Amino acid sequence: MMKKIALFCMLCLLAATAQSVTRSETAVKPDKNNQKIISQYNLCHKSMYMYPDQSLSKDFTAIFWVDENSVMSTPDIEVTIVKKRIDNAIYNDKEDRVYFIQIKNKTDQPIYIDRGSCYRTDSDGARHCYYDAHNPTDSLHKQRVLTIPPRATRNLTDYRWIRNPQNNIVEIVEYPEEFAWNLEAVGITVGYVHNGESRLFTEKTSPFRRTFQICYSKESDFATYSMAQINCYIREIIGCYYPENYQYDKMKSRLQVEGVDEYSITSWVPLY
Repeated sequence: MMKKIALFCMLCLLAATAQSVTRSETAVKPDKNNQKIISQYNLCHKSMYMYPDQSLSKDFTAIFWVDENSVMSTPDIEVTIVKKRIDNAIYNDKEDRVYFIQIKNKTDQPIYIDRGSCYRTDSDGARHCYYDAHNPTDSLHKQRVLTIPPRATRNLTDYRWIRNPQNNIVEIVEYPEEFAWNLEAVGITVGYVHNGESRLFTEKTSPFRRTFQICYSKESDFATYSMAQINCYIREIIGCYYPENYQYDKMKSRLQVEGVDEYSITSWVPLY
């Protein structure tokens, strides 16, 4: 009996090993509209509001750009960073503004996304996997493989929450993107910029970078797969309060950054 069990375990191990060996990565090829999509996120901005005394700012707005080496469009998929407002969200910034990594299937057959092999990595070393089998929330409320029907669009993550009927506590089980960054970690303190002043950075000099890796395949078993990579970086830091004005659209004086549109990736961080 023990020999049979041992033989069975060995066969399972060999099968698993064989399966892992057959998985191979196919290099992605940017589609002809790749640079056009990237350029939508790389617009110039400027502060519209200046304090009369030019005091030192305690509020910092970061404008993110997408670097030109990113692959947002391939012959199979198109990845966009979509900004939306969620009214009365359980957790949000003060503008009710969040971002979704949206994936469009450009083919006439299903596309499969392996969220267990999709990552968000920051330049400070922080790394997030979009499906963690060891996380009870993920294993209970998420599916590792996201199937996108032909010509359809799906979000890598959505906004979903549940309320525990026993203690009435709300638990967020799925949340979209936020471009938060740590001021102290990148050496920014009071005096870095004046109110209304801005500093520009290149891809190499940027104080903070974020990379998204999307694992996709035309095969449900991922025998062959590809990795699309989108690299974002802080292009500009402006000493101002609230980059956008969704929640307070009647208070025009609070709209402080000109050039912000649906493709602008912004993040406001206070230093208190």
